[in-house]
Parts: sequence; structure tokens; C-alpha cells
Amino acid sequence: MQESVCRQIVIVKMKQGLHLRPISEIVRIARLYKCDFKIKNGNLAGDAKEVYDLLELKALPGTELVLEANGDDASKLMEEIVQFFESGYQKFEEVD
Repeated sequence: MQESVCRQIVIVKMKQGLHLRPISEIVRIARLYKCDFKIKNGNLAGDAKEVYDLLELKALPGTELVLEANGDDASKLMEEIVQFFESGYQKFEEVD
């Protein structure tokens, strides 16, 4: 199987930015796949399979993130993560 490289740009739409709960879900999803997966915020980059790396990105609402996956299952991972950013994380919004 040929290794693929996928790259996608997403915008953080959460009112509180990318915080621990959605980061934990990203890490959970990423660990289901064998490919390498990085998320970049400007000059900062983190391994998307590590919670601490993603917390260091300090992605606030409106932040543009670059997602990069490299490996045999990269396109499947990218599809799932992009869906998460587009619609799958409303459950992580705080309810007062």
C-alpha cells in the first residue's frame, strides 16, 4: 500500500478554543490510526497523539490550524478529524 500525505486547514470555532476535553477526543481518534499526525499553529507544531503537545498550541477561537497526516491511513484519519472540527465537537461546548 502506498503511503499518503494529507494536509488540511481548519478554524477553531469553539467559544473557549481548543481545550482539554476536545483535545482528548482528538488524541483518542488519532491513536486509532497508524499514520503520523501533526497539528500546527503558526510556528508551533504538536504530535496530535499527545495531549500535552496539543495544549501547547494554545489554539484560541478563530485560530487557523494546519493538520498534517502522513502514512497509509492518513486520508481516513484526516476525514474523521476534519469532520470533528466541522461538526463533531459541539458536545464540548460549555453549558452554564
